[in-house]
Amino acid sequence: MENFTAVSMFKISIKYALFCALFLVVLFFLSGYVGANPLIDLTHLFFDVIIIGVFIFFTQKDFKTSENDGYLHFWQGMTLGFFVYTVVGVIFAGFLAMYLWLDPGALPAYKESATAFLSEKRDIYVEQFGEEGFQIQLDGIELVTATDLWVSSAVKKIIAGFFVTPVISIILRKKPK
Repeated sequence: MENFTAVSMFKISIKYALFCALFLVVLFFLSGYVGANPLIDLTHLFFDVIIIGVFIFFTQKDFKTSENDGYLHFWQGMTLGFFVYTVVGVIFAGFLAMYLWLDPGALPAYKESATAFLSEKRDIYVEQFGEEGFQIQLDGIELVTATDLWVSSAVKKIIAGFFVTPVISIILRKKPK
């Protein structure tokens, strides 16, 4: 088995993380173009999990074949995945912070969309949380800041990667005999 270093793991992870982050930024704009608010729409979270999972898979596969003679330990897969989803979360958070700073109408548009979404689901919220709970949720929307949005978005990307990385690491692992 070839000797590998943490540097080679990080280099491969960075390469795929950059492409993944770029892909997620494009998806963010496409979502807005088709009329879905990517900061509210739950299907966006589903796509995040799929896209991040695909890029983690290719990162681990690349490392396994090009750097590690066809072997991949579980811990290596977890490390590679950690690098990918952390870098993706940080890059996307930076993009979103810049976007929210450059577009002063983005935060009010988010609040408007979030209020409309919550109002559409009013019956469900009132049933689960009561009228007071619904009003607290509604009032909370007005308190949301740009920082809240980009931190929340980064955390969602990291959590998405956190959950798919072990599955992919198990699927791709192969220990030397």
